[in-house]
Amino acid sequence: MKALLSQLEKVLNSKLINSDIEFKNISIDSRTTNKGDLFIAIKGENFDGHEFIKDAIDKGSVAIISEKEIKEIPNIVVKDSVLALGKISNYYIQMLKPLTIGITGTNGKTSVTNLIGTILKKFKNTITSYGNFNNQIGLPLSILKMDDSHKICVLEMGASKREDIKYLTSIANPKIVMILNVSPAHLEGFKSLENILLTKEEILCDQGYEKTVILNKDDINFSRWKEISKNHHIKTISKNQKADYFIKNIKKNKLQIGIPSKESFELDLKQAHTHFIDNILFSIACSLEAGASLQNIIDGYKEYVGVNGRFCIKKGIFESTIIDDTYNANPVSMKMSLKSLISIKGAPWFVMGDMGELGKESDIFHFEIAEFAKNTGIERLFYIGKYNNLILKGFGKGALCFDNKDELISYVKDIISKDVNILIKASRFMKFESIVDALTLRKD
Repeated sequence: MKALLSQLEKVLNSKLINSDIEFKNISIDSRTTNKGDLFIAIKGENFDGHEFIKDAIDKGSVAIISEKEIKEIPNIVVKDSVLALGKISNYYIQMLKPLTIGITGTNGKTSVTNLIGTILKKFKNTITSYGNFNNQIGLPLSILKMDDSHKICVLEMGASKREDIKYLTSIANPKIVMILNVSPAHLEGFKSLENILLTKEEILCDQGYEKTVILNKDDINFSRWKEISKNHHIKTISKNQKADYFIKNIKKNKLQIGIPSKESFELDLKQAHTHFIDNILFSIACSLEAGASLQNIIDGYKEYVGVNGRFCIKKGIFESTIIDDTYNANPVSMKMSLKSLISIKGAPWFVMGDMGELGKESDIFHFEIAEFAKNTGIERLFYIGKYNNLILKGFGKGALCFDNKDELISYVKDIISKDVNILIKASRFMKFESIVDALTLRKD
């Protein structure tokens, strides 16, 4: 975002201190601040950007937005710097007027965001959420990476408490929205599944204009979401029944997909995407509603390679296959990944770690995943975490527990062989990407 600091006075309902100046970009991290940047001093739970204002100025920042007055440099003082960041990004997106798409749900947000982005880039200049920037700080920063050449903006929206999605929606003003799914996750913060549901539904709120809302007819919450969305333009997807976008047939990894404008078209299903079909349908529906062509969809899906840490398939040592699903985990995403693992030809092994923020029922969830893995057909389970007895009981023969990653890696390296597929999955705090790195074939 390039602008005069004075342009933000009215946006922030505050006065410019010292002289006006043009800034080239916005930064909230003094370590990556560049010459000509506007630095916004963000006060978070674990950090305070006000402590790094001098560093930002030394790096070349030409102006500061802060919660306290800075006398030696052009400055706007605000009550809340996080809210100021949101207001600036809302101003910017209204100025550029891209077609904005909002995506929320418990599982699959990043994958769907990237698949839609890959497809729509075949149609018009499209920007997607930057990395996993999907919260009250990250989403505005993703928006601020746009320029006037971008015609479509695809934004992932995450939440850790009530009102989070409502706030992000108020910033982005999305014209196409979707809730992919709702399942138990972050229960320590949300306290109940109902609170998660209510939060995700905030993306459907009325904002004074009609949105296109894409809903899954197979979802248990479909009727509820349809009622909430009655003032909007509803489009439906389904794997199991007729909808605006639906699966007519699956034969030899070819999807025959029914769409509103013609009878159907075919898409070659990628390896391990058998349990990704809902996400493919959401992406197809969104892309066509945004104006893309069927050829854009076919070419975009063919080009899509997935996202690191989200069921990303890699070449493993000794001609094995390593599936990197280490970004995060909850009970539903665990089950989905295990089903996808089974669909790949070869011996299915599972390196499992703990799922975080599941509250008082955490032990039950971990036992159920071990039991589910066994019943699904997983041959070996290698586990690190605090539920050893439950994992061993749930999986039975073929499960082994380890005290640390080095022990697990050493053991698996000794027995791994050709045609073994290893799913590696745990919540983010477990940092299982180091296991992926150890078992992946290195590129010299």
